[in-house]
Parts: sequence; structure tokens; C-alpha cells
Amino acid sequence: MSLSGLSDELSQVRTKKKEFLSQIERIVPWGEWIELIRPHYYKGERGNKPYDLERMLRIYLVQNLYDLSDMATVAEVIDSRAFSEFCGVESSNQVPDGDTLGRFRNLLLRSGLQEKLFAQVVYLLQERGLLLKKGTIVDSTLIAAPSSTKNREKKRDPEAHSVKKGNSWHFGYKAHIGVDKDSGLVHTVKVTSANIHDVTMVPELLTGDEDSVYGDSGYLGAEKREDAVLFNTQRKRIRYKINRRPSQSKHAGNRSRGQIKRREKEKSSVRAKVEHVFGVVKGQLRYRKTRYRGLRKQIAKLNILFALANLILADRRSCLTA
Repeated sequence: MSLSGLSDELSQVRTKKKEFLSQIERIVPWGEWIELIRPHYYKGERGNKPYDLERMLRIYLVQNLYDLSDMATVAEVIDSRAFSEFCGVESSNQVPDGDTLGRFRNLLLRSGLQEKLFAQVVYLLQERGLLLKKGTIVDSTLIAAPSSTKNREKKRDPEAHSVKKGNSWHFGYKAHIGVDKDSGLVHTVKVTSANIHDVTMVPELLTGDEDSVYGDSGYLGAEKREDAVLFNTQRKRIRYKINRRPSQSKHAGNRSRGQIKRREKEKSSVRAKVEHVFGVVKGQLRYRKTRYRGLRKQIAKLNILFALANLILADRRSCLTA
């Protein structure tokens, strides 16, 4: 087989990476996202002509889909046929260097565009009837941050904090999300340092249209707080269906214990949908530990990740096409 023939044959081989990127190609609303970013992008009136906006967005999404650093993203786009085809790259001259990619990411951050991209996805899903907002599941997950002090400032990230979970201490941030109980898609994202208690974030995770709120035992007492949201926009009382701790039913009789167990199982079967979202972000998109310092960067990073997770999950369930 000639070298050109081998090259053509390799380009036709379907791999998991190519299939995943073709899914992203199909479900991302490129037109809407580009129009959101364009007013904030370089005009090219002076100096060198800026890189094509859509190509920069595609490279930025590759970085987030595979949790790569700026330099690693550039190298992978050049090395990987799947990445170069996804980004529309035919020559290494069309690929920005790591510093340029970092400036593009910071441009999005300064303009709050990651949050706007997430909001645009939520709007898209709501328009297609995939986000009903009749009930919300609240939950959170820890995002680890480097605890090393071997850096220029000789200290850890001042906006990250430690928290004890079980018998282990964790240093970093916490992503709090509100998930639609019917579709399992995220409608609200809030990011805090890891030491902020889950129950204090509940009012910020609700849309106001819910009939019910689900959460694990870490949210017990959420409806009794001074800032609790007790009524929705229709003035109907919101039912808080929070899982009990096992110790709360250990003194109940056998019959009562059986009833409690059934009710807790019903709550857990609804609440389990939130784990699918975390599975995409921490499993498929590999985001378990941040490489950035500062709360603002975590907010931007997690908004774009949950926007992508929403699109991936919606496509699994309803064949979403952008």
C-alpha cells in the first residue's frame, strides 16, 4: 500500500474520539455561540489579523472536552487527525500558540461569556421542551485544587478552602447545581469555595417555578432557614423532599421503618439523575482537579463544562440536533 493510500485509509477509520467529536459537531449551536462571542472578539483593525473566531472556539472546546492545558491543546490539534479535522485545521500555521489560546480564554472570562453560553444552552433546551422546571434536584461536587505552595507567591490559592468529607480533608472549590427532576438537565450553576455548606446555597439553585425540591441528607433543614424559598411563582407551597439520615429511623417500628424505606427509595430514584451530570463532567470530560487559580476562573470553567454536559445528555435522550 502506498503512503497516500495508507493516509486515505486511516482518515476513514472510525474511532471513539472521532465519533465523540462528530457528536459535538452536531449538537453545539455554533451560530448562536459565535454571535454571542463576536462583539467581544478582536476586530483586526490594527496589527496582525486575528485567528478565525470559529476556529478559536473549536480549539477552546477541544481544550475543555479533554481537560488540556493551553500548550497541550495546541500540540494535540497539530498531532491528532481527529482534532485537526474538528477544528478545520489544514496547516500548523492555522493553529494559535498556547499564549494566544490563553488570551482567548481570558477574553471570554472577562466578558462573562461562559455564563452566557450556558444560559443560551438552557434557553435552547427550554424552547424544545426539555427543561420543564417543575421540580429541582440540588446537589454539589468537590473540585480539587493544587495544595502545593511551590509557586511564585509561595502560598495556596487564597480563594480555595479546605473541607472535611467523611474522614478525609479536601482542598478546592465546590460546584452547586440545580437539575430539572424530569430531564436531569442542569438549569443553574453556582461555584463557591469548598467550605461553603450545601444547604446555604439552596435558594440560589431554585428557579421559582418548582413544585418540589429533592436533595440528599446534607440539605436537611433547607426549608426552615430564614432565606428559604417556600412558595413558587404560582404561590403554591414548594415541597422539600430531602433524604433522611439512616440514624433518624433506627428507633422506628418495623412497619414504620418499611414505609420510611420505600419513601426514601422513591426520593433517591429521582435524585439519582443528578449523578448522570456529574458522571459526564468528572468522568467523560475528566474535570476532577482545576489547573486555574481564583474563583472567577472556576465559575467560567464550570459553566462551559455544564453547558457541554447538558448538550451531551440531551442528545442521549432526545436525539438533540443543533
